[in-house]
Order: sequence, then C-alpha cells, then structure tokens
Amino acid sequence: MQMQAVSGEPNSETGIECLASNQALAHYRLTPVSGKRHQLRVHLAALGVPICFDRIYPRLLPENTDDYDRPLQLLAKQISFRDPVSGERRCFETQRALLGLDQVAARMASAP
Repeated sequence: MQMQAVSGEPNSETGIECLASNQALAHYRLTPVSGKRHQLRVHLAALGVPICFDRIYPRLLPENTDDYDRPLQLLAKQISFRDPVSGERRCFETQRALLGLDQVAARMASAP
C-alpha cells in the first residue's frame, strides 16, 4: 500500500509552495508535474511534513479505523488539462476548502 521516496533518478515531480504556517502546522499549495500513485503524500512525508490526518503516510494505520471527524487534509482545488479530443483547455475548480490551521490543531489536540 505505501510508496516511498528513494535515492536515484526521480520518477515524479511536485511543486511545493507554503501559503501559511503557524508554530506547528503549514498550508501548502502542491502542483504535481507528474501523476504517480500517492505522489503528494509521499513527497510531503519524505520532507517531514506529512499531510494532516493521513492514515497511510508516514505510518500505515489499520484498515477500518477511519475517523470522519479528522478527514485527510488534501484537496484537489483545481485540475486543468488539454482535452485530448478537441485540443481545448479544460479547467475545473471546487468551492470546497480545507480546515484552517487553527481548526486542524484543535482536532489534533482532541484526538483519542
């Protein structure tokens, strides 16, 4: 289930930009150049900043122990691509938002 970052020639690339931070947490914009399985999760975990409430990285937790009050803080805010049939540029954006840093910190503090 888990992928890992290893030394050698990279097979994936992600742009990472810090948008906001406090003493314990940060909010990043991730821009994947490639599209490998778990790429964003692996890259952040390898940097020592795993995605909040990730049940796979950096440590795989048991199946069927999901906590719906603490959802994975990863959101595809926008996706864009060139339509392979028409050649037209397509762009889709969600209005959903992640929890704020203070909200994440509060939920982390109340974890069992």
